[in-house]
Amino acid sequence: MTTADIHGPSDRGLRAALAAIAGCMVAAGASSAGAATSPTDALSIVVRYADLDITTKQGASALYRRITVAAKHVCPVTDNRDLQRSSEMSSCQQQAIARAVHTVSSPLLAALYAANAKHG
Repeated sequence: MTTADIHGPSDRGLRAALAAIAGCMVAAGASSAGAATSPTDALSIVVRYADLDITTKQGASALYRRITVAAKHVCPVTDNRDLQRSSEMSSCQQQAIARAVHTVSSPLLAALYAANAKHG
């Protein structure tokens, strides 16, 4: 498997997005990022990593960076003055990252995630 699908909220509601994040999965044949099509759908980004050797620290680190960038795109924190919304989006990002890391099933990627979770 060489892609990870990152899900985030549509403009219509965080609850549906969080439910969709639970469905985040690695999709070997996925070829494009999808946009939300209904209020209960979530935005998603396919993160490709066929070009990486995730059995190395460098490859796992590169994939982790790609996953975190994708999570920030699908769960953007747009207004830091709205503390509740900012907190929800931050939680959305963390859940999206956790799901993607889990579905890739790479010990090195999981270790990077755990180390970053302790510091973040």
